[in-house]
Amino acid sequence: MEDFLINEGNGTPEKTEEMKFTKPSKSEEIEFIEYEVDRFDYSGYVVVRREYFSKLNCPAITVQYGKIRFNLKAIEKLGKCRHILILINTDKKRIIVKPCDEDDKDSLQWSRVDKHDKLVVRTITARPFCAILFKDMNWHLDCTFKILGTLLKCGQEKQFVFDLTNAERYLSVSKPTEDDPKRRERVAFMPKIWEESYGQSYEESRIPLVETFEETPDGYVKIPILQPKTKKSANSKDEETLGIFPENENTEEVQENGTV
Repeated sequence: MEDFLINEGNGTPEKTEEMKFTKPSKSEEIEFIEYEVDRFDYSGYVVVRREYFSKLNCPAITVQYGKIRFNLKAIEKLGKCRHILILINTDKKRIIVKPCDEDDKDSLQWSRVDKHDKLVVRTITARPFCAILFKDMNWHLDCTFKILGTLLKCGQEKQFVFDLTNAERYLSVSKPTEDDPKRRERVAFMPKIWEESYGQSYEESRIPLVETFEETPDGYVKIPILQPKTKKSANSKDEETLGIFPENENTEEVQENGTV
C-alpha cells in the first residue's frame, strides 16, 4: 500500500535531493523504478480487507448453532495454551479471547494434546451462548459463521479480538448429482458492511481495537459457556426459557438476507 509522496498542487512526486530510477538492463530485463522521498502519503487509500483473499492459515473462530471452534493457528498464536476466557462487548459487537489458568472462573478448554503429543483443536459445546448470540446478531440458525481474529500484544500478554460484524456466512445447500445424490455444497455470503468499500482508511486501520489490557476492558463482560454432561430434551423448561429451539426459516430467505 506504500506510495511515494505526491504534491498536493499538481499531483506529481515531490522532488528531493536524490531521485533516481533504473533503466532496462543489458539483459533486457526491466528493473523497478525507485524514488527517494521524505515521507509517505496515504490520503485517499484504504487497507483492503484480508477476508477478500485466501484465509488459509489465518487465525479464526467458526460459530455453528450450538458450538464454537477456534482453528489451530489461533491456538498457536496464543502460545498453545489449553484454556481461555471469552469476553464479549455487545455494543461494539466484538469478542476477546485471552489465555487463562485451568482453575480460573469461567475458563474454557479450547485445545488438548493427543496420545501422540500433538496439539489438537477442541470443539466447545455452547448451546445457551449461541442462542443468545444468534438472536443478538440476527443470524440464521442454519448458517455457519467464520470470523478472522486480530492478535493484540501488550508486553508479554497476548489476546485475540474477533469483530462479529465481519462474520462471513456459509450455508450448506443440496446439490445432488448422479454419482452422489446426497451431495451438499457450501455457499458463502459476504456481510453487507463489506459492500460499502474495500476496507478501512489507513488512518482508521491504525486505531487500537482495545484500549486496555488490565483486567476486563471497558464494555466487555466475561462469558461462561455451560457444557452439560447430558443432553436435555427439546421440551425442557431451561431450553424453552433460553429459546434454543426457535423455528428455522427457509433457504430462500437465508440466501437473500442471511438473517432470521
